[in-house]
Amino acid sequence: MRIKDVMNREPYILYEDDTLLEASQFMKQERIRNLTVVDSNGKLVGLITLREIINALTNNTQSELVKDAMLTNIKSVGQETPLKGAIEIMIINKFGCLPVVDGDRKLVGIISDLDLLKTLYDMVDLPEDFQSVEETPSIVKKLSTNISKCNPERVNKSHKLTR
Repeated sequence: MRIKDVMNREPYILYEDDTLLEASQFMKQERIRNLTVVDSNGKLVGLITLREIINALTNNTQSELVKDAMLTNIKSVGQETPLKGAIEIMIINKFGCLPVVDGDRKLVGIISDLDLLKTLYDMVDLPEDFQSVEETPSIVKKLSTNISKCNPERVNKSHKLTR
């Protein structure tokens, strides 16, 4: 299996001149922890994570821009990278994601720990004695349904940070 088989082909992106406030609000809204940063040509230039935002806030950084807090020396993979190789990189480095780039470093996707969990989920079978949501008491089912509902106002159709 290769990265191209499981990657997210429409990653959310930021630009270097976006603010940390915009980035953090977008992360909260979309319930994500990592955002790729690209230049005007779509080339990967950095990665901003919740950790970098927290560091900027706790260090009383005067700058409010993504470019001043983002990681710039980041590892990335290509679409043909074996999935196990990407998993190894993520485990060894304790990464929550890896940007996927082409030969010119143009961002073409991202693979996250959630993408890997979804892939694993699709590959394994549930035991026969597993109690699905449909078989659980109604209060649990109602809670699960409410949690999984998506608020349409929170969905950014363009997959880009909007100002």
